[in-house]
Amino acid sequence: MSTFIDFEAVKADNPIAEVAERLGLTLKKAGNTLRGPCPSGEGGERGLAITPSKGVWYSFPLQRGGDVLALVQLINDCDVKEAAQFLAGTEPLEKAKKSSSERGAERGFRPLDYLEPDHPAVEALGLEVEDAKALGIGYAPRGTLRGTVAVPIRRKDGRLAGYIGITEASLPVSWHH
Repeated sequence: MSTFIDFEAVKADNPIAEVAERLGLTLKKAGNTLRGPCPSGEGGERGLAITPSKGVWYSFPLQRGGDVLALVQLINDCDVKEAAQFLAGTEPLEKAKKSSSERGAERGFRPLDYLEPDHPAVEALGLEVEDAKALGIGYAPRGTLRGTVAVPIRRKDGRLAGYIGITEASLPVSWHH
């Protein structure tokens, strides 16, 4: 059995808008793009942008994008060969049978690995660096929470449910130094 995959032919035969629908993404037309929630669960209802005319997508919360193969890789958590096989219909992935909400519930939110626990804004809240690290709290230099101290919110089972951003202005007056 041949292992050759014509990636360009696979991409040409699978328009990105159709693949997004096949993957269960919820998208709405916004001008020349399709917008919807990012599969990461971050970035709100418009975190993912797909431009069908160019065959590309971009995730604002993940700060990455790519072609139809990269979209399948992101959604199905697979390598490019598996993505091409999925699109060509030669090897369906078990993961692809789950809806995007089921996949999101399994994964939960990803921790923001760029937070800075050793930052004056964190210290201003009265947190020691070690405590902030242990709790996953830190200053967000980029992303949706840029310029705030990001504090994780966890579900009862410990999974990350999201983040809240704290600014000095949002603190009660008694907390200001």
